[in-house]
Amino acid sequence: MKKKLKEWIGRYLPAEIISTILSVSSAWFVKSYFNEAVLAAFVGSLMASVGFYGTMAFRDISKALEHHRKHQMKYGIISFLKDFRNLLVEFGPAEIIDVVIVRPFLMYSAPQFTDSFLLGTFIGKMSADVVFYVFAVIMYEVRKKHLS
Repeated sequence: MKKKLKEWIGRYLPAEIISTILSVSSAWFVKSYFNEAVLAAFVGSLMASVGFYGTMAFRDISKALEHHRKHQMKYGIISFLKDFRNLLVEFGPAEIIDVVIVRPFLMYSAPQFTDSFLLGTFIGKMSADVVFYVFAVIMYEVRKKHLS
């Protein structure tokens, strides 16, 4: 289990750091300048996704390109579609639940229970991440087993 945990942390932590910075800062910006908590929650959720999936796609495609170069293979449209499919399988179910229900709700409601909008947004984002990763890790393991 320790080996698995290390693998998951290595896979998700860099994207999570970028996602957190973009999510919290964009939610803070919207709340500060427009004073709209609901809009801030949705913008923070959107920016979390942009940061996370941009990082994941970049890392997966870079890894695939390196593998193809090492084995003197061409990285073409089929390889790209395989990488895209793998990301969809790994994150599709988690993302649907996360973006539509869990993350906006928690990023809106958590600040209501703290004295700080920024702290509450961070708590909401991190709480949503726990739910997200339960689904993502399960699908990652399924994908590795069935779709290398």
